[in-house]
Amino acid sequence: MGGDDSMKFLAVLLIMALLGFGGHPAGSDSQTGSHSIKEQASIQEINSFFHENSYFVIGEKAYNTDVLGTAKISYGLALGGAQNPEGRTDMIITNKEKDEGNLIIVGGPAINPAATEFGGYFGISYDYEPNAYYEIFCERNSIYLDLTKYPHEDICIVYLGQFSSRNVLLVWGYGWQGTYAGSVFMGDPQNWLEYQDAHMLFLRWKDENRDGLVQENEIIVERAR
Repeated sequence: MGGDDSMKFLAVLLIMALLGFGGHPAGSDSQTGSHSIKEQASIQEINSFFHENSYFVIGEKAYNTDVLGTAKISYGLALGGAQNPEGRTDMIITNKEKDEGNLIIVGGPAINPAATEFGGYFGISYDYEPNAYYEIFCERNSIYLDLTKYPHEDICIVYLGQFSSRNVLLVWGYGWQGTYAGSVFMGDPQNWLEYQDAHMLFLRWKDENRDGLVQENEIIVERAR
């Protein structure tokens, strides 16, 4: 094979690799590596999804409010009869737990690498301009935060998906207030019923009474999908 032919052959191989050998970018809709993804998972089934073999995962450097948030979610799961998930940080969770367990990931990419990893699997991304704005994107939808309104306003994404044969719940906001708002919201089983057909929620919290505390009546669902 001549030099030009060799270069063309290598170029074709590279393109095929980038396309995942099937005409779709590697890690797209149905697969990421060898793991299949099923994005549609109804919130009304959350209790059964995390009934057993489940783990909270927070960042090693997370705020204490992320830990408090897991307690809110645990309370909701317990009301439905689920076992209390074990608590882990991204540093101490074992490979076996991470690869085989059902995961409830609390806290955003800034402090929780698990949010970055699994958010990527489900196509969740964000754009951040310091002192200007923070925007979360997912499934051709987005939620925008004007950072001049923070810390009296914050946003959060709640995403329930299936990665391989496991269930994954992501709850993360821009700041601790957004993440905690998502945890408070998901800790109330009434909200599971109201948004039973959704698998993704965009939430906005506004500190209406300016007391610095996150109350459920201050949380607004901007988008349910």
